[in-house]
Order: sequence, then C-alpha cells, then structure tokens
Amino acid sequence: MREATVESLYRQHHRELLGFLSRQLDSRDQAADLCHEVYLRLLNVPSRSALDNPRAYLFRIARNLLIDHRRRQVPDLIAIEALEPVLVCPRACPETDACQQQCVHQLTRTLGKLPERLRQALIWHRLEGLTQREIGQRLGVSERMAGRYIAQAMTRCQAELDSLDIASWPDV
Repeated sequence: MREATVESLYRQHHRELLGFLSRQLDSRDQAADLCHEVYLRLLNVPSRSALDNPRAYLFRIARNLLIDHRRRQVPDLIAIEALEPVLVCPRACPETDACQQQCVHQLTRTLGKLPERLRQALIWHRLEGLTQREIGQRLGVSERMAGRYIAQAMTRCQAELDSLDIASWPDV
C-alpha cells in the first residue's frame, strides 16, 4: 500500500485505534507498540489491493495482533508457575469448591434476573471481548449507554457476590 494512503489512515484513525488497544491491554506503551505494528503491517499490503473499509481492516489487524500478543503472554505465566514448588493438594479443598459453586450459582441467578440488555451487554463485553462501541451498535444504543449497561450489570453482580460474605469463610 502506498505510504501516502497509510499516512492518511494514520491521521484519521490513530487516536481511535490507540484507545481501543489501550482498553484491551494493561500498558499504554504496549498499546502504542501494537498500534504502530498495525500500520507497519498495512504498509506490507500490496498496493494494487483496494480496501473497501480501511477502518475495519485496521481494527481486524489490531485484533489479530492482540490475539498474538495474548498467546505470547500465556507461556510466560505457565513457566513461572512451573518453577514454584508444588506444596498444595492437587484437589481443591471442600470449602473452596463449595464457595466456587455458590458463587457460580449466585451469578447465574443474578444474570437471569437482569434485564435482557444489561445481561447481553455484560456477556458480550466480558466473554466475547466486544468494545462498548460494538455493543452499542448491536443493541442500537450509544457507546456511552452500552457502557452504562455494562456498569449496571457488573454492579448488580458484585453486590450479589458481596452478599455471600465469602471473606469470612476459612482459607478462601
């Protein structure tokens, strides 16, 4: 792709793309690195291929880079855990198991009681990793309203979990 075209796309979409990547990653520096990688990859696209929707193509590259980034992170976590001495029982203790079952049961009940839009927004956000903008588009509401739906659902779920008073349980 021609440098002038990539430069134009950079000026148009850089801020939005950086914001998207920053929300997905813990580090703004990592987000900036991945954002620059998006444009480097775009430079390698053959110049004769015309893009119907350049913004969507940029975000597809960004999602693929996020997936690659997360895959590279997982082996590091496994390697660190493998170095720690294993001094715990391989089976969960009954209290922990019961606590987890109760939490899952309570969250399932809470999700079932939520209004459809709140439940769907939370599921799309937490389980499918959709942005507030994407959720808003799917629900036919603004990005801000989608964020409110997610926040309300999270608040209700957290309140239900807090009501279980898990902190007073032994070894949990």
